[in-house]
Amino acid sequence: MAYNPNFKPVLLTKEQMQAVKRIQDSERAKSPYQVAPTLNAIVRGIIDKALKQEGLV
Repeated sequence: MAYNPNFKPVLLTKEQMQAVKRIQDSERAKSPYQVAPTLNAIVRGIIDKALKQEGLV
């Protein structure tokens, strides 16, 4: 995997990770092909929504 200086790791608590997994499972259940978004995609969406709600994006 190539190094990308634009990516930054983020540490999640056990509870946060469980919540993200529940979102992933919910999305998988909605999909006709039983596919779910990646954990990274889910977390990016949550961060985007929070930043927009705060008027920072």
